[in-house]
Amino acid sequence: MTIPHVAFLSSEALHSKTDGFITRMQGGASQPEPKEIEAIMSIFIDEALQAFMVRAAEAAGLSSSMFRVVNMTCQTINKTSALVIGRSAKKMDLEQNKASAIYMDAVRQPGTRGEGWYVAFPVSESLAIKGNNLPDLCANGTFDEARRELEEYLLEVTNEAIHWYFEKPMALLGFGPVLRKLASVGVETTRKASRSLIHNLVPKLDKDQLTASSQYQASMLMAFEDRHG
Repeated sequence: MTIPHVAFLSSEALHSKTDGFITRMQGGASQPEPKEIEAIMSIFIDEALQAFMVRAAEAAGLSSSMFRVVNMTCQTINKTSALVIGRSAKKMDLEQNKASAIYMDAVRQPGTRGEGWYVAFPVSESLAIKGNNLPDLCANGTFDEARRELEEYLLEVTNEAIHWYFEKPMALLGFGPVLRKLASVGVETTRKASRSLIHNLVPKLDKDQLTASSQYQASMLMAFEDRHG
C-alpha cells in the first residue's frame, strides 16, 4: 500500500550524514553527537527551504522584488532554526540522540528508480488530490479557482511541514521548559513567516506564474510504501 507524501530529493551530503548517524545510534552508540546533529539539521533546513521556497519561486518565474521577499523569509527561518538547533543539540543526551535517529529515519524514503533518497512527510489523500488537481485547474482556464486552491493547499502543506519538521521531533525529544519555549518561538516564527509569504505572493501571480507554481507543487507529491508499518 502506498501513501501520498510531499517530498524533495536529499543531497548526497545530507543522506550520507543522516545514514551514518542513524546507523551509529541504532548500533549501540555510547555517547551523544551534538556537532553531528547540528550539522545534519543545518543542511536539512537549508535544503528544505531551497525545495519549498527558493526552487518554487524559481519555477514560478517570480520578479526580482518578489524573489527578495522569498529570500528574506528564508533568512528569517534559517536564523531562527539555527538558534534553536544550536542550543538544543548541545543539551541532548544519548537517549535523545537515539530518538533523533528514529525521527530522521521516519522522514526519509528511498527513491523507486535508484535516484537516491527523499526527505518526505505523509499527507492525507484529500490534500494530495487537491495538490495534484492544481495543474488541471490552470489548464482548464479556471485561474480564480486555481489561485484559491493553491493558496489553501500551500497553507495546509505549511502546517503539515511544521508538524513533521518541528513539532513532531520536539515532542519526541521531550525538551525541558526552557528549550521547549525556545523551540515554540522558533515554530511560531516559521509559521508566521511562511503564511505571510503565501498570502503576499499568491494573489500577485499572473496566469503563467500560477500555472508554473501549480505544476511545481504537484511535482513534489509522491507515493511511497509505508516503511514503518
